[in-house]
Amino acid sequence: MSETAASLASPTPAAPAGLPWRRWASQAGAVMRLDLRKGFRRPVGLLLLAAAPIAIALIRVVFSAHAVHERADVAEGTNFYAWMYQILILRLELFLAGVAVFGNLIRREVLDRTLHYYFLSPIRRELLVAAKYLTGVLVTFTLFGISTVISFVLAYLPHDWTAVSPFLFHGPGLRQLGSYLLVTFLACVGYGAVFLALGFFFKSPAVPALGMFGWESIHFLLPPLLKQASVIHYLQSLCPVPIPEGPLAVLSDAPSPWVSVVGLLVLAVILVAVSGWRIRRMEISYDES
Repeated sequence: MSETAASLASPTPAAPAGLPWRRWASQAGAVMRLDLRKGFRRPVGLLLLAAAPIAIALIRVVFSAHAVHERADVAEGTNFYAWMYQILILRLELFLAGVAVFGNLIRREVLDRTLHYYFLSPIRRELLVAAKYLTGVLVTFTLFGISTVISFVLAYLPHDWTAVSPFLFHGPGLRQLGSYLLVTFLACVGYGAVFLALGFFFKSPAVPALGMFGWESIHFLLPPLLKQASVIHYLQSLCPVPIPEGPLAVLSDAPSPWVSVVGLLVLAVILVAVSGWRIRRMEISYDES
């Protein structure tokens, strides 16, 4: 018996009458441990993506070492990080991480010819999808959450500590960091759910990813009604420091924080449910992979 089947078939304590929550939790945990061991042992591409903002912030630290006149200007560090986060981390890196991780959660099993082991195991297919999705969220948020914190700290490293300390501990600094971490988490949740679902309708995640990237890229040109059909519209509204979108941008009201947070979470639940519905009707055909 394969490692997958053996892990999922291991005995679990008997659950009381009703929904077998304990057994489902045990099986989901087994799937997540398996995915962490075999699928994310060498996330070289993700590590390089997560390291890019840190490298850019370090380069800025080196070249700012002699700019003594700018060390007390904490606003300059705030603006630098706002631009780097929204342009590089949010619009590019978290999007690509969603494609790479969630777009291949099921397809990787097909390519490795291991999906049938899950299907032969005593686990609901919907639970399998949910567990794999949670594993992807855990991995991507861990990597990019750490990257967000480190690059945020490095953004203020060239500045005088006597100016940075009040900003961080008595001003809006830590609140801004918390907002960036929230956006990072919701980006992993939102983009992850989108590309997980698209993976069941397209053989390769590249085609829908290119179309969605184009749609997200022209978000600032869309009329207000169409803006609501983009993930970046809600993520961008949660960023603590807005950046200008240019003279061609179509102005619209940003959604409230609660609408953005709840909307993205509801979207994720719906798309994961759609993925669970699709996998229940999925037939394995390795020859077509």
